[in-house]
Amino acid sequence: MDRSRDPLEYLQSGDAWNDYCEGLKEAGGDIFRELAPNQPIDLAEGHRYLARMVRFGLEHIMEGGDPRLPVFFPSLCEVQKSGWDNPDNHHTNAYINGAYEYRVRGRRGDCHTMSFAVYGGSLGRGGGRSTIAFVKIDDLEVDPDGRFEIIFSRERHPGNWIPLTDDATTLMVRETFSRKLEQERSVLAIECMSDEPPPELTPDFVVSAFRRSLRFMRGSAKIFFDTVDQWIPTPNVIHAGDREKASQTLGIPDQLYNSGWWECRPGDALVVDVVPPECRYWSFSLNDYWGGSLDYRYWKIHVNDQTAVLRPDGSVRIVVAHEDPGLTDANWLDTAGHDRGVWILRWMEASEDRTPTVRRVPFSDLGSL
Repeated sequence: MDRSRDPLEYLQSGDAWNDYCEGLKEAGGDIFRELAPNQPIDLAEGHRYLARMVRFGLEHIMEGGDPRLPVFFPSLCEVQKSGWDNPDNHHTNAYINGAYEYRVRGRRGDCHTMSFAVYGGSLGRGGGRSTIAFVKIDDLEVDPDGRFEIIFSRERHPGNWIPLTDDATTLMVRETFSRKLEQERSVLAIECMSDEPPPELTPDFVVSAFRRSLRFMRGSAKIFFDTVDQWIPTPNVIHAGDREKASQTLGIPDQLYNSGWWECRPGDALVVDVVPPECRYWSFSLNDYWGGSLDYRYWKIHVNDQTAVLRPDGSVRIVVAHEDPGLTDANWLDTAGHDRGVWILRWMEASEDRTPTVRRVPFSDLGSL
């Protein structure tokens, strides 16, 4: 979009909307990358990914993108996905600015763990994110009913306080569940503690929101799609995580990520074996090329430390296949109609990293392993 135009004239002429639509058209080309899968289900997933990114930009940047008028919105959930979301997590974001102070009030739900992260930087501008603060609810004062209040500011406050810096842009609240679809989520509210009157909507803000939305789409695609393209030449391998890259893409500081590209044809199965280390939480999930977890509302596409079946020796066997093999000592993950994608193994607060072994075998041989 044209930065040289006067925002009011830009809107009056209709060019701002037209340029935004042209930007969407250009951004849509990102799903036709050379290595991107092009089976019918993958093309459908790719176009749904684009629709989700458009919705994310318009809802969250246009409606919630003024840090003087903060609002919490679900950034990763059952129907909003990117960046290989964790099916066990619910993410709630708010746009903030280090020039202001904020108060967050809430009541904890049934989550296993909960954290408050402050990030600087941008996925859209390049360079990725930086972690300014990461605080777990275990380290905060919470009353017996699960209620809490936290101040976010540059100056220290008594009670629960999380520091901000001048470049703070995003507050993310993560809740990790053992059985998310059956458990209650936290209740959250945020307010800016500024004495300034609430700002009026202006042409400049609207034009900026259009521009930021497009930048978010393109920046997110480049970071995550470029990473997947590096894994595709060596399928059915689980690579050790890159802590630096994880920190630049809103990763959890004390969580290890092991990832890779899987391919499983009908009639085959992928057998993943690992002995989990001592850790607070672990999970293994299947995702599509575009960064979204497969639809865990209707298909069993992930397993965690609370839902997994263990083998007698304490190991975990995960079988990725197009149909249920009916094994009592293994954890079947459904491909949900896909024959390839990204898999993610997460260890939280782990005593050490563990790399699983992976075998591709005929589905008919699973019972004899």
